[in-house]
Amino acid sequence: MTMEHLKRLRNEFSDDIPDTVLHGDGSFKVRRNWWQGVIGDLETALSKGLVPNDLKQETEGFLEHYTSDEFHAQPLTTSEDIGKVNSLLDRILGRGQI
Repeated sequence: MTMEHLKRLRNEFSDDIPDTVLHGDGSFKVRRNWWQGVIGDLETALSKGLVPNDLKQETEGFLEHYTSDEFHAQPLTTSEDIGKVNSLLDRILGRGQI
């Protein structure tokens, strides 16, 4: 289930950054709830051994950064944040290259 949910989060939510702040609706990766879903799934995937060995350290670093006070203090999600999560998910899900 975790990997299927990660695929859904990767593919079914928009990378676009709307002009206005979203409050609860819309299928956009800029939403904080979307990030919580990705983080929860990545933590579960790590604990179940579903993350490839060569990506474990990077995934742990990603989780450390995106659960940090620094990230939470950031006012808005950036296109750079979305690019980083897309790249990591693509490699974990087997569609990319390291």
